[in-house]
Amino acid sequence: MKRRDLGTSPCPIDRSLSEVGDTWTLQILRDAMHGVTRFTDFNKRIGLASNILSARLQKLVAVGIFEIQDSALGNSHEYVLTEKGRDFHAVLSALRQWGQRHLFEDDEQMTRVIDARTGQPPRHISLTAQDGRELTPEDMLLVRSRAADPIEAAVPVDTPRRHKA
Repeated sequence: MKRRDLGTSPCPIDRSLSEVGDTWTLQILRDAMHGVTRFTDFNKRIGLASNILSARLQKLVAVGIFEIQDSALGNSHEYVLTEKGRDFHAVLSALRQWGQRHLFEDDEQMTRVIDARTGQPPRHISLTAQDGRELTPEDMLLVRSRAADPIEAAVPVDTPRRHKA
């Protein structure tokens, strides 16, 4: 069965997955968020075959998540996160927090992040409404509009939840 192209889907999740939706890419981005920039360092940390790592890095450059800069050492180049790439930080942080909460037993070792300034873990990420309420999946309705249109012009999408609302 041929995989359909998610890059043209009207769903932002599908389009995101078309750019960053595989294990290796997420590990590359995780390490980049913690300062890894060189091919050899990604390779050592992730343990990925060089051809696959090269292909993933090339794709991340092509879609604008990384840019290539000459290394300060002068003998190679570095993969540096662009603004688009840095914006993925919150997505990885939400994934990390979900994993911490649901995938570890109390006695298991895990990596954690802390605020470098205070030494404290970050607050749990949640979605909040404009009025400050925390939103659950049940609070959300799916609508469709052009990216440039105001949200007021959006049209509800036919989903099971819409019929319950």
